[in-house]
Amino acid sequence: MVNTNARAFTQELLNKSSEDKTCYFKSITVPHRKLKEALDRLLINILEPADTLVFLVFGVTGVGKTTLRLRLEKLLLERFLPELQVNPGKIAVASVEAIPAERGNFSHKDYYIRALESLNEVLIEYKSNYKLSWTDNKDLGLINQSNRKDVPTLRRAMEKVFRYRQLRCFLVDEAQHLLMMSGGHQMLHQMNWIKSIANLTGTVHILFGTYELLNCSTLNGQVGRRSEDIHLTPYQLDEAEDVTEFIRVIRTLEKHLPLEEEPYLENYYEYLFSGSVGCVGILKNWLTRSLRFAYEEDAATLTIKHLEQGAFSQGRINQIFQESEQGQLRLKQESSSYYFIGNLTTSVTPDVVQGASLKKGRVGKRKPKRDPVGTQDNES
Repeated sequence: MVNTNARAFTQELLNKSSEDKTCYFKSITVPHRKLKEALDRLLINILEPADTLVFLVFGVTGVGKTTLRLRLEKLLLERFLPELQVNPGKIAVASVEAIPAERGNFSHKDYYIRALESLNEVLIEYKSNYKLSWTDNKDLGLINQSNRKDVPTLRRAMEKVFRYRQLRCFLVDEAQHLLMMSGGHQMLHQMNWIKSIANLTGTVHILFGTYELLNCSTLNGQVGRRSEDIHLTPYQLDEAEDVTEFIRVIRTLEKHLPLEEEPYLENYYEYLFSGSVGCVGILKNWLTRSLRFAYEEDAATLTIKHLEQGAFSQGRINQIFQESEQGQLRLKQESSSYYFIGNLTTSVTPDVVQGASLKKGRVGKRKPKRDPVGTQDNES
């Protein structure tokens, strides 16, 4: 019989240092419903790609985007392990964190170097584009010529690594930094740039970021058609299903708290819900901070006092809550601004479809009827 009240760690862990115990708790990942839904959707699109190669995963801070990225990397490595053992040169998945633009100027050179480093490419500083003619170099201008020459060279090197090492998926964390450019035209340029790399290499690109990624889908129709949104939402206190799942997460986390006595945090679920804005990532960070306060007192278990000490200030929680509300409201407004014609309950029979196609005919094909011959009465 399975003991559901058993602690999730060994007794030896309690004898270790506070630092070791804190590291253990920080390493815990709790799978939950919304994380699994987003994960399943991404896996389907990576393993069975259609015509969309760019995915935008967005949500408020602490909702679990980084956890989703790490979990996705782990699952892809497990999935492709047999192929990687046969072909060690293949790379299943790689990731990079986008760096904010300095003074409004995004450094593509820095991005390419970081991407090549994440792919463990060698001799990055010695990359040469032997197909780059002298005329091409001249067109790049004399000012900072050597620097500008590096940019297309590094891009070609990155594209070749993507193709030749059969990279299946490239993940970009903090992707909103790619769009921190002045003006909508520059943002469109950035999205076209990402889309171009994905199309040329056939590598699925997944951008993880805040609600600022919502701007991408409305830049133009081409970008909107070639990309897909995945919204990672916090749990809602007014949704019974969400409350049940959030309490399950609390129970799982409390079993991993390395304390002599397991705390009973379910009694404080409303307090934990509102103090984390329904985000599992914020909840876990909160419990980690509270755990440190408990260790400082050599407390046997976690109390409400430790939770209050580890909680975010009301101002910070309000800011996160407002960002979450504004992002979800904007998403709802954009999804309701256009309605499909017709409804899903309308049935279309095969004879109706066949009749409609016959009536259309073909463009440029004359209707089968006799042409008039001879002189008509009304002609002079």
